Amino acid sequence: MVGQGEVRCRITDEDIIEGYLRPKVNGEATANPRFIVDNMGEELYTREPWLLPQPTDPILNPREWFCLGKRNSKYRQAEGVDCEGAWILIQGRTPILSEESGEVIGATMRFRYCFRKKNDKAAMAFSNWFMRQYCLCDKSKPYNTPHVLCKITCNI
Repeated sequence: MVGQGEVRCRITDEDIIEGYLRPKVNGEATANPRFIVDNMGEELYTREPWLLPQPTDPILNPREWFCLGKRNSKYRQAEGVDCEGAWILIQGRTPILSEESGEVIGATMRFRYCFRKKNDKAAMAFSNWFMRQYCLCDKSKPYNTPHVLCKITCNI
């Protein structure tokens, strides 16, 4: 489901899970596409979106890129480094099904970056930054893999 200003990616959810995330997490030797930034040792939620590396590629929409990184254990809200804002959960876990088998192979969650208002430290204002987090789902440990692939989008 795409909504609240998010642009639909040209790569399917199943391709993201089976083509990029699963091989990387399983340690398989695969060629990472140039549009995916590999930050496997870093938690993506601790950096403001404009501070993340931003590669471009013709397969992606403008102002869109992917980052591999660690999953955040705090789903509801994740503070940025400068505490200028936070990623706020706007859509809970949605399963991703395999077209072939119909089994759940992963899940996605949607976040939107919010800024702190200058005169009111408690109030937040929505930005044009979105993040769709993709995680694996295994039968033995559903949704508990430590790494995720996130699609970052800035809509103008």
